[in-house]
Amino acid sequence: MKLWMRYLKEQKISILLCLIIVGLLVGVGSLYQIENVGKLLYAAFLALVVWGAAGIFRGMKYVSESKKLEEIYRHFEQSGELLTGIGDMRNGEHIKEAGTFAEAQWLLALRICEEMEKNRHKMEEKSAEYKDYYLMWTHQIKTPISALRLLLEGSEIPGRAGFLMREELFKIEQYVDMVLTFQRLESMSSDMVLQEYDLSSLIKQAVKKYSVLFINKGLRLELGEMDIQILTDQKWFIFCLEQILSNSIKYTPNGGITISAKENMLSIQDTGIGIRPEDLPRIFDKGFTGYNGRMEKKSTGIGLYLCRRICGQLGIQLMVESREGEGTRVILDWNKGDRIHGESI
Repeated sequence: MKLWMRYLKEQKISILLCLIIVGLLVGVGSLYQIENVGKLLYAAFLALVVWGAAGIFRGMKYVSESKKLEEIYRHFEQSGELLTGIGDMRNGEHIKEAGTFAEAQWLLALRICEEMEKNRHKMEEKSAEYKDYYLMWTHQIKTPISALRLLLEGSEIPGRAGFLMREELFKIEQYVDMVLTFQRLESMSSDMVLQEYDLSSLIKQAVKKYSVLFINKGLRLELGEMDIQILTDQKWFIFCLEQILSNSIKYTPNGGITISAKENMLSIQDTGIGIRPEDLPRIFDKGFTGYNGRMEKKSTGIGLYLCRRICGQLGIQLMVESREGEGTRVILDWNKGDRIHGESI
């Protein structure tokens, strides 16, 4: 009914002109042939009926085309995708061949949709090519990294120089792992294998990997009792632990890191430089480095973003408490699930 009212509103000038013309014909004709006024009124009535039938036919076509346009718009608004292939696509028909303005609008909308759909497919193909290339690069770069590691282990580079070389190589490995994880994030749910694991063994795996950084910076590590079994995916959970440890080590110039667990909650606390209160609500945003990251020029702004996404999939609540100059505490609570936020103490 709304479309019909819009159609009548658009045709109001034509309706008014038709009524005026019929009125003039009847009025002028009755002045000369008063005895035939009934016949004139009958003729005027038939003319109005014919005109009305033609108007209804045009209105039905108008409503039909308007509904198709609304369907395209509604589908795009809800899904963000263009809807094509509905109704008569009028392949090859030029907009100049349209019989009405509404039909011209319909043809224009279809043509725009067709072109945008073609562009979307091209962009998807190009995106898939880039994704395949980066995935291939990520896997291939691991070979020279492994070779360098073997060469370093077999070399006799003395003192701190050897430690620094191993540390830089470790950072390269970490960045490559981060890229690979970022690429796999969208298909994470199909890659997960949930099993029960001993929390202590998972933490020791992550700590062992970062032992060279602990040694180079002279940081102490305190591990509490963690006789807890958790249901998780080993690979993804350890990746989160590694990213949290990496941040703690990166922003802790002296002191140490304490890892403890209680019931279904894991706490990783450092004695580092902490996080500014204004930065804390945004630490999980992709690409956000904050004041510390900009000053130290060591942050990518991706690590905690990945942790948030992964923890959400694993049903873990990820929280961060921090005070500038006094350190940061990261809490993983697998009892509360997918409520992710940062908060200042």
